[in-house]
Amino acid sequence: MIEEKTEKSELRQYVETHRQNIENALREHLPLAPLMIETQFNEAIEYALFSGGKRLRPVLTLLGAELVGGKSEAILPSAAAVEFIHTSSLIFDDLPCMDNAEKRRGKTSLHEKYSEGLAILVAIGFLNASYGLVFVNHIGMPERAVQAHFEIVECVGASGMIGGQSVDLALAKGANSSVFSNEDYKFESVRNLKTSALMRLALRLGAILAGANHLELAHLSRFAELLGNAYQLSDDLLDLEEDSAIFEAKQTFAISEGQEMAQLKLNNIIKEAKRVLIENFPPMEARSCLIQLTDYLAERRV
Repeated sequence: MIEEKTEKSELRQYVETHRQNIENALREHLPLAPLMIETQFNEAIEYALFSGGKRLRPVLTLLGAELVGGKSEAILPSAAAVEFIHTSSLIFDDLPCMDNAEKRRGKTSLHEKYSEGLAILVAIGFLNASYGLVFVNHIGMPERAVQAHFEIVECVGASGMIGGQSVDLALAKGANSSVFSNEDYKFESVRNLKTSALMRLALRLGAILAGANHLELAHLSRFAELLGNAYQLSDDLLDLEEDSAIFEAKQTFAISEGQEMAQLKLNNIIKEAKRVLIENFPPMEARSCLIQLTDYLAERRV
């Protein structure tokens, strides 16, 4: 119990220490339009990005770098890139042609406040800005920067966010889980494409720029996959009652197997994620923070 409290305190302290630096990096690299042509674009950029998010993904980027011996200060522009990509995914997800959500984090969604067209332009603006940020502070390390750039391309592409969004569209139209299941891919893994792709990007981007080797990146990929699955399953548990009322088909593990089995599966995923960290990375603050984060997913209530 004492160790758990120490880990929680360590994670909380890490977030508090780095949060302002992350916010500063976000503002420094905002994709703002020139004042001579700006309409409401810049106002919409501010509204979308500074909406009270926890900044989990840029924190993961800094932790990924530190886990392999890097310095968080050099990774801040790339941490901002990860948050830009995450923000763009939320904007796209809320659009009328996607989930048609009126609210995001308790606020009016971007397209409802500024129009669908402007929301799309803002999302593209965030994506476009993200690609170049991996070169900031790493122009003298072209191999690392190019590999990091490719990592963003993979995350956004058909095997990541775009593919995941297409699954969401199919499910919204009533597709059954069997459509996405075969010998190679289980439905839950396909449904988690967006979540896992962003987790993978967040953890690996900083590590790549910090000079991680192939084995370290492979371990981070495995941890990111588990963390993404845990995050999604945790969301499913929180939304279990609402989802059961909305979906007639059994479209999530939590709905099909029930809360008790879903919680057991979540605990097993978290146990495996912690094992990957403990067996493959030395004791340090970054590892402790990531272990605590996995524990948080089992306990979260909001």
